[in-house]
Amino acid sequence: MGGGKPRTLLRDEYTFSSMRGILVALLLLLIWPARAQGPAELRGRVVDAETGQPVPNAQVGVAGNRVGTSTNADGVFTLSVPPAYQHEPLEVALLGYRKYTQALPPLPGPGLLIRLQISPAALGEVTVTSSVTGIVRAAVARIPRNYPVRPTRLTGFYREAENARGDTSQFQYFAEGLLTVYQAGYQHPGDDGAVEIRESRKVELRAPGTADHNWYGGPFVPHQLDFVHRRAAFINPAHFRDYDYRLLPQTTFRGRPVYAIAFAPKPGRAARADFAGRLYIEEGSYAFLRAEWHRTPAGLRHESQAAVAIEGRSSRVDYQPYAGRWYLKSAWHRTQGRPRRGPSAPVDVLVEYLTTAIDTAQGPRPGYAARAQYRDVYLENAVPYDSTFWQRQTTLVPPAAVQQALRRAAAPGPAAAAGAPGQVAGAPAGRSAPVRRPSRLRYGYLVGGWPVAEASGAVQVGFAPAGSGFQALGAAVLRAQSTTYWSSFSYEFNTVGGWWVRVASRSGFGRLGGSGWEGGLAYEHNLNPRRRPIFARAGLTYFHQTVGRDLGPYHNPDAGLRVAGTAFKADEIGLTLRTTTGAPQPKLGLGVELSRRLELVADAGYLLFPRTRTQLALDERSGFWLSRSTAALDLPAAATLRVDGQPANAAPWQPGRLTFGFGLLYRPR
Repeated sequence: MGGGKPRTLLRDEYTFSSMRGILVALLLLLIWPARAQGPAELRGRVVDAETGQPVPNAQVGVAGNRVGTSTNADGVFTLSVPPAYQHEPLEVALLGYRKYTQALPPLPGPGLLIRLQISPAALGEVTVTSSVTGIVRAAVARIPRNYPVRPTRLTGFYREAENARGDTSQFQYFAEGLLTVYQAGYQHPGDDGAVEIRESRKVELRAPGTADHNWYGGPFVPHQLDFVHRRAAFINPAHFRDYDYRLLPQTTFRGRPVYAIAFAPKPGRAARADFAGRLYIEEGSYAFLRAEWHRTPAGLRHESQAAVAIEGRSSRVDYQPYAGRWYLKSAWHRTQGRPRRGPSAPVDVLVEYLTTAIDTAQGPRPGYAARAQYRDVYLENAVPYDSTFWQRQTTLVPPAAVQQALRRAAAPGPAAAAGAPGQVAGAPAGRSAPVRRPSRLRYGYLVGGWPVAEASGAVQVGFAPAGSGFQALGAAVLRAQSTTYWSSFSYEFNTVGGWWVRVASRSGFGRLGGSGWEGGLAYEHNLNPRRRPIFARAGLTYFHQTVGRDLGPYHNPDAGLRVAGTAFKADEIGLTLRTTTGAPQPKLGLGVELSRRLELVADAGYLLFPRTRTQLALDERSGFWLSRSTAALDLPAAATLRVDGQPANAAPWQPGRLTFGFGLLYRPR
């Protein structure tokens, strides 16, 4: 028996070791496919085959442009290729060059060097039988045939940067984002679609004290610059009379001949033509392939130029073929200007967009909460720039000057130790730009009503102050009504959380006019946090309102007239019979956010323990309006009041307790 134990132990150890090896092998088999399923990066550089110079803006695509990118100013590109497309051919195309095609090399691998050859047709002339305007008109007519008519979802890369004009090394900021662009069909030019910012990064490079111009609207470049979808003025038949179209030497794209057409303001129509540039239209299909344009002096004058005087705007847009239709490929926009305030240097802002994937499945648009708003400032972003983040995405490779600026920002040194701006994620010291928050102040305009029951009849008021030559006997005919209306301008200040301090002034209109105010606290709670916000509103304010009938102006012969301690020196004095009501007012209501800055509200209030007085109001009707005197006297002690010929102690209308109003609240940044 003693000799059997070792053999049992050895056999158990051998069995355990074998099982462990099998488990490890199975684990590796499970892990390896998971690793292999990730996208692989394709890198390369595109140059001119004859000159060896880099070729910018070349379209690089895989799987018939299902995924793709473009070359930067240095001809460099990177493309993240999903496993499903790693055996598809690679295509590179650009206007004026022959299409380049090759099989994808094993990925990942060394960078490719691609040499594009100029297409001979790009040097030729073209003759057309119709007018040049007719070519543009035919291309517009074929938009529904050449571009998607079903909703499309584009995945795109966005970049925004500002630098001092004339010095591309002095960047003020640098920001990038991954966008999902929802486009309506091209037969609906009025539908702007939606944009969702999925990821974004930024780096602040401004020196302390540098002006911040708060550019907005950048992520909407895919919509704003899509001249085909928007029917820009230079391709809009309604504006053909404002432009001259001229045929240029023919070029090619993917081996097909292309019309090159220059457009500019027509003589005598320069004040109405905002653009000048070039169009590229494929001859066979009449599809717009590209446009490059700038704003004319008239176009710049038509721009809104509040903080920066815009001195130049230029744009370029390219389209790419996919599945028999043409889709937005890239958009480039440059703005040059000079700040209107302060000693800041002229600025140069560059915005770039690149479509990296096309999805023709008709998915739903993003909800309100996820959707970007046009006036959102893109730099209001708490996430600092991280150059490693984009290794998982297809991006537009930054130009060498931008990469240099980012390296300087990340490099440790005296400036970094002092906490200078410009630190990227991973830098040892420094600060990121402060996150701007919405303003705590908002203001709005509302209209509303207040039940005031007034019976038809006649009213008379007599007023003759003792010791004075002034006498007035006022009369008015009353018509039955049940409600008086007012307009209101309100200011609200957010103290903490959903609590607001509210102050509002009111002015009545209609047969019963008047003025008033209210002030107090209000609270808002979002009932719909995952979608468009809907707010429940509650508050408590003090309500003060006058309602009255004008009895007309009267001549004042007494230059020394004094009423209730107030001197009246004007030649004309007006009398108004009015009621003055004051009361605490609890309020309930709803609000719907129309945009990040605009909210539609509706409120109802109820007056608790209202106190109403009938008064005779006097006001000067001549003289400088800021120095006119007013006074109010309680009735019936100060004057005689008759209603339908009978003595009365109160005005012949009765204010109610319910108030209501609706309007818009605006929240500046």
